[in-house]
Amino acid sequence: MKLTDKYNRVHNYLRLSVTDRCNLRCNYCNPKGISLNHSDKIEILTFGEIERIVRIFVEYFEFKKVRLTGGEPFARKDIFRLVHNLGEIKKEIPYELSATSNGILINGRIAELIQSGVDRINFSLDTFKRNRYFEITGADSLFTAINSIMQAIEINPEKVKLNMVVMKGINDDELIDFVDFAINNNVSVRFIEYMPFSNNGYDKNLLMNYNEMITKISGKYNLIRDSGDTESVSKDYYVENNNGKISFITSITEHFCNTCNRLRVTSDGKLKLCLFSLKDNDLDIKALIRRGASDNEIAEEITYFIGNKNEMHDTFENLIQLKSSSMITVGG
Repeated sequence: MKLTDKYNRVHNYLRLSVTDRCNLRCNYCNPKGISLNHSDKIEILTFGEIERIVRIFVEYFEFKKVRLTGGEPFARKDIFRLVHNLGEIKKEIPYELSATSNGILINGRIAELIQSGVDRINFSLDTFKRNRYFEITGADSLFTAINSIMQAIEINPEKVKLNMVVMKGINDDELIDFVDFAINNNVSVRFIEYMPFSNNGYDKNLLMNYNEMITKISGKYNLIRDSGDTESVSKDYYVENNNGKISFITSITEHFCNTCNRLRVTSDGKLKLCLFSLKDNDLDIKALIRRGASDNEIAEEITYFIGNKNEMHDTFENLIQLKSSSMITVGG
């Protein structure tokens, strides 16, 4: 059955965090290196629990997409074993398996990752400049990240997306460079508005809104709106007479809550109805599993829980004040 909330939004996309660990310390996500106080072997979901959750969503609720997130998902030990097992589920119940990564830990293993069952990879990359990359991430790993991206493009550029968090005065001067990259490599680039989270010291002066991005890019390129994907939460464009696709994630200035089709499961097994929902309002799927609930019982709890989803997330002013919403623990 389809998982539908009281606003008639059908949910068919699961973003599943496999770890809250990351090998980078990006200033818009986790600048202080904050991590949950837990043991990987005890508190976060086991591979078996993750596989069971995926089966429930794709079998009971007909989910079409599952995306592995983190933290950095490939920072988790033996993650390729999990990817393989999830790939085996796809043989029984077809769905799209994708992953979001900074690319560093999968350099040289892209082909293996795709052979294991990953259909698409979204790479997080906010600059092409080495010094700036270090300033944003705390690591001198730009070339490693780009190598991974180019390996994926060589296999299939249509399965590759670049995610760039745009910050005014920090990397907004590279918007055209990223559009050029999309054109030259026939890939999709997504520009993401800088979002407030409780541990990123949010400065609203760094926010470059969607219209400002469009204006800057339009100084060189003519962008044509693509309205083909009705389930997309992004604003998608083609560059006239060129390859590549340009998209904008406008969570802050033009929310897309009315078309939201996604749910999130954190690495410690909490089901979240929204990227910005408070952890006190989450459903603890891990607790249900570990106390012996059946798949039917878990599915019933999820069906009831979806009724709590709000029509839209809180206002920008209130989001800035959140104290318990950390990107690295939510799962992006």
